[in-house]
Amino acid sequence: AAAVAPVVLPAPRPAAVTPAPEVADVDDGQELVLEDLTREQVLDWRTRAAHDHQIVHDHIARYGEHSAQRLFTRSFVATVQRLSGLGHLDLGYTPWGQA
Repeated sequence: AAAVAPVVLPAPRPAAVTPAPEVADVDDGQELVLEDLTREQVLDWRTRAAHDHQIVHDHIARYGEHSAQRLFTRSFVATVQRLSGLGHLDLGYTPWGQA
C-alpha cells in the first residue's frame, strides 16, 4: 500500500477553553499532522463544520478536498458542496446523521 503524505492543519482550540471557537480564533501558526489530532479535536472540527459549512469550504481552499474528506468524511463534504450549489443557505438542514 502506498504511504499517504500527512496533511498539516491548525489545531482547533478545545471546547473547554472556548465554547464555540470561530475559525478566525484558530492559531494559524500552530500546525498539526491530521493523524495527530485527538478524537476530541476531530469531533470539534466536525461539530463546528455541521453548524457552519463555510468551515468546509475554507478547509478545501487551504488544504484541498482530499484533506477535507479525510477530516469531515466524504459524504459530509459532498453534501456541503451539493448544498452550496443551491445558491442559498438552508440553515435548517444539516447532513450529519444521514446514512
